[in-house]
Amino acid sequence: MRMMAVDRASTRNAAIRSSLVWEEYEDHIERQWPASGVHRLSIREVDGSVQVEASQSSEISLTAHVVARGIAPNKKAPNDGYFDSDLDGDTLSIGRRSEVHIGLPIFRRNDVNIEYVLKVPATVALTVHTVNGRVASRGIDGETQVMTVNGPIDIESAGTSELEAHTVNGGVTARFLKTFQGASLKTVNGRVEATLPPSASFACDLSQVNGDFEATFPLNIHSHPGNRRVSGEVNGGKYELRIVTVNGDIHLDNGGSPAIPVAPSAPVAPSASAPKPPAPAAPSQTP
Repeated sequence: MRMMAVDRASTRNAAIRSSLVWEEYEDHIERQWPASGVHRLSIREVDGSVQVEASQSSEISLTAHVVARGIAPNKKAPNDGYFDSDLDGDTLSIGRRSEVHIGLPIFRRNDVNIEYVLKVPATVALTVHTVNGRVASRGIDGETQVMTVNGPIDIESAGTSELEAHTVNGGVTARFLKTFQGASLKTVNGRVEATLPPSASFACDLSQVNGDFEATFPLNIHSHPGNRRVSGEVNGGKYELRIVTVNGDIHLDNGGSPAIPVAPSAPVAPSASAPKPPAPAAPSQTP
């Protein structure tokens, strides 16, 4: 009887192990939409990278590389069933909205990784929300918002619109090539690098816990001892630049000059014209 129970347990365990081995599929998807009339691009993804590039073409093009475990492509469904793409009014929405996995990877029955590459007009407004993966954009001059959890963010634009780039685990790099209209750059674990043109007018608020500050702009520094926060103004301080990191350096660059470490301001020494404190009285001598 004991031998039979052991055999049944072994058979059951073997069946469980077999059910946890899923076939892997690889797919390549290409889509196009007319660019005229599209003013906003919204991307939502769980696992995978997003790369958006500016293009002068009359079409918006998408290339998606899919690696799926346990989910075969459905050739009768749009995008082979792996993600949605909807054009509603002036907004093109792409991606998956509600497939966040909880638990150990070995128990996932829906494991899909998608790498998106899009070419769109430079003037579109861009919104990207992801969980795991790198996000990068080049030449997108519309208002941009990028939110991710695990992955770096790399943005390059003319700087004609506001930028919001937030991640948790990963660095943030932002380069504004022509002008600057405001930005909020945040991470928890990672370095933040911001490059602005020398003529940019901004008021900066830099905050961190563990790391160093570097700046090539001639900042008028107002340090805040005790919380590693530095603020200052450049060229009149017209637009706001907010940078926050917990574990990582902050590098603020004007596009060419060597970096200068930013240290908390030292106590101001008394000027030569200030009255000097009275000298201590000589000790009295007793006979």
